[in-house]
Amino acid sequence: MRRGLNPALPVTAFIQDKFSEFAARLDGDGPVGVAVSGGGDSVALLYALAAWGQRPLEVFCVDHGLNPQSPQWTQSVADHAARVGAGFTALRWHGEKPQTGLSAAARLARHRLLAEAARQKGVAVLCLAHTIDDIAEAEVMREQGSNVGVPRMWSPSPVWPEGRGIFLYRPFLNVRREALRGYLRGLGVNWIEDPANDSPHSLRARTRKTLRDQPVEVAMPDVGVTVTPGQMQALRHAPERLGPLGMIAFKAGLFDTLPREFAVKLLATAMVCAGGGDRLPKQDKVAGLLDNLSSGRPLTLTGARICRQDGLIMICRETGDIGRNHPGTLSFGRAGEAVWDGRFAIRSSFAGDITASGRVRNDLPEADKAWLLTLPAGLRTSQPVFVSDEQKDNQNKCLLTNPALRQNAYKAIRTTCLVMPRLYAALGLITKESDLKRAKND
Repeated sequence: MRRGLNPALPVTAFIQDKFSEFAARLDGDGPVGVAVSGGGDSVALLYALAAWGQRPLEVFCVDHGLNPQSPQWTQSVADHAARVGAGFTALRWHGEKPQTGLSAAARLARHRLLAEAARQKGVAVLCLAHTIDDIAEAEVMREQGSNVGVPRMWSPSPVWPEGRGIFLYRPFLNVRREALRGYLRGLGVNWIEDPANDSPHSLRARTRKTLRDQPVEVAMPDVGVTVTPGQMQALRHAPERLGPLGMIAFKAGLFDTLPREFAVKLLATAMVCAGGGDRLPKQDKVAGLLDNLSSGRPLTLTGARICRQDGLIMICRETGDIGRNHPGTLSFGRAGEAVWDGRFAIRSSFAGDITASGRVRNDLPEADKAWLLTLPAGLRTSQPVFVSDEQKDNQNKCLLTNPALRQNAYKAIRTTCLVMPRLYAALGLITKESDLKRAKND
């Protein structure tokens, strides 16, 4: 049920202007996530969303374990959440911290923790409080050799597979940091200033100090590889049954008409999605592969198998690579969800293992063997097979992507291919919360 404006929070014109933007992106149901550190930016975002009042809020606070004051900071966030009636979850980055690359490692750990916690709370969109100052700082840092990314208004979670189905929303990317603090002063709300923001040893802190009192004029960040739904429908070749098996297929003739730079980016994106990995291949390698596709022989890169034949460019998992970036065999118990090979999410009421069809093909039931033969050759050995701990002999294995599964003893197992929803997300085809459900059902 939609709620109304929160009467307990004063609404300034500055914040009210954001309400239409909130509504345009956050058009689903259930709770909305907010990552709050205790600093002014994220605290302002929490109060702005609470003033909007249209959705229940779940607040997540990550303690990186890098400052002795962090427990007090976490408590301050819990107090803010309680004040606006939001749920609250404290998260902590455990384990040893690296001696070099600490900021990047902390960022990666933070996104993993946030994505997992969001899923557990039924949150599909996680709001972050980056500002136009963060964009300007990222630009300057990259000029000095940093590989820091540029925050985008709306984007998939950057971690995989933890971030599957989770989107990040940054509504304040066109707002100055000081404007958010002015909003909090008007509410009489306090925030924390992290001393790390003034550390001379931090490139970001030095950059922030340099830019603090300067006017900021930056272009909004590039949204990456984007296509329209019509373009995607024209490009894709669908027998629809192949998408849920992990196959991406483009019509070669239309692919050839794409601008070269765009074709390289699109192919790279498709390969990392079909391969289940978490890093895009280098563009020069993709360009070389694209030049050699006309040979008609299968080529491999970043865990994917690419082949051009019969007027199609077909991209699927390279079976020989299974086990390199993810466990080749995944064990799990009766409860919860497991992701196998970065491509399939599996829920089961049985305990057992997941492995590749190519490894146990001869031991599969005859019906599964026969069904595999109906698939393109590249898909026959990369399908998930469930090996039960409870059944014996030739009854303990089943091919999870065989449509006949719903008729056998293992019909309680639910298997979802993540490849196509991930591709849609990466290509900018998911522009608001309600698009997420449609992508999952494609």
